Amino acid sequence: MKQRKTALLIKQIYYMNQARLNAMFAQYDLTATQTFTLIYLFRAHDEGRTINQRNIEKDMDISNPTVTGILNRLEAKGLIERKIDVKDARMKNIEVTQKAWDLDKILRKRFAENDAALVSCLDEHEQQQLYNMLERILKSFDAMKEGDAHHKKAIAKEDKEGGHS
Repeated sequence: MKQRKTALLIKQIYYMNQARLNAMFAQYDLTATQTFTLIYLFRAHDEGRTINQRNIEKDMDISNPTVTGILNRLEAKGLIERKIDVKDARMKNIEVTQKAWDLDKILRKRFAENDAALVSCLDEHEQQQLYNMLERILKSFDAMKEGDAHHKKAIAKEDKEGGHS
């Protein structure tokens, strides 16, 4: 049986898709990641959710420095504003500006078109199967992360108690 390189294939598809999205959104002076972030903010608004930087980090699984950079660039382009939370002055909520709202429909439409093109070589049943399998893989990573965190805590506890050398 030929050795499978699933991770390599996923990585190649990711990079090819990122390049395609970057080219697609360049006309709006946006990168794929900036556009993902804006669409995340649009959807959160649709759901009535208030979003801060920590929400973005957690929900999009992106590091703090990376999110800071994305938000700084979106703010410099006039697409978001950081506003102090009325309930907690230490927190800043992220709000999209009218300039961003003017792009909302076209950005979502272009993302949907890209999603459709990405799996257009598959029939509807295969598309659903692929989606289900990718969701299972993603959930297994979440479980592994939780297990890794639990394992690290157990080792730290052992170290503290002197039981691990």
